[in-house]
Amino acid sequence: MMSVETISRRGFLAAGAVGAAMVGVGGFGAVSRQADAAFVRPPGAESNAQLVAACDRCGRCLQACPYGIVTPVPLAENLVAYGTPTLAFDHGCCDFCMQCVDACPTGALAYGGPRERDLGVAVVVKDACVAWDWAGCTVCKDECPVEGAITLDDHDRPVVHPEYCDGCGKCEQVCPSASLRAYDASVEDKGIVVVSRSSEAAQATGAVSSEELASKRTVAVAQANAASPHTKGVHPDGPDATREAGA
Repeated sequence: MMSVETISRRGFLAAGAVGAAMVGVGGFGAVSRQADAAFVRPPGAESNAQLVAACDRCGRCLQACPYGIVTPVPLAENLVAYGTPTLAFDHGCCDFCMQCVDACPTGALAYGGPRERDLGVAVVVKDACVAWDWAGCTVCKDECPVEGAITLDDHDRPVVHPEYCDGCGKCEQVCPSASLRAYDASVEDKGIVVVSRSSEAAQATGAVSSEELASKRTVAVAQANAASPHTKGVHPDGPDATREAGA
């Protein structure tokens, strides 16, 4: 994971200046198109455009996260969103401890918004998911802390229910497909990944291919700022506690 120190203050200021200038010229819409609606953001983030404009790239949210999953957007990936916080679930998941929100000095991450406890939605990647080739793997369903967010179809393959999923990333963290498919260099994705609800990938019905994921996870949809539809319960006891859907 990229450390706070590797992001230069000059880079922060440059990216922030670009974002602010774009807000002045074209409003939040201009920033949203460049900032990319597909980034999965920490709790309390509103639209990507608003976060890019409000975030001063101080890195305090990165330092505050006890699980090390808050990471800065790399400069090579996106100029305008460079240095703003995104989430990486390779080695951890979010339990909504809200320490990143508490650490934010600008309000870019804040309490009370529609995404305070909704980070995104999980999507099954069918050519990476082990259950699509042979039966037996139900790790994502077994480890999911939200009851009803992941179920199995008639072929014992995982099915995500977006209305319950809160995007905590537990499924992506524990997915074993990378190690089980180590023999296949063409498979780069995990079998299940969390995407922004504002991405086209989030609008897909059922599982997607790796190719579809690559082309759709970085494309904003018209409803990018709409409130998410999930009805899941909050998990106050951390990612290992079971929450009742709809509670």
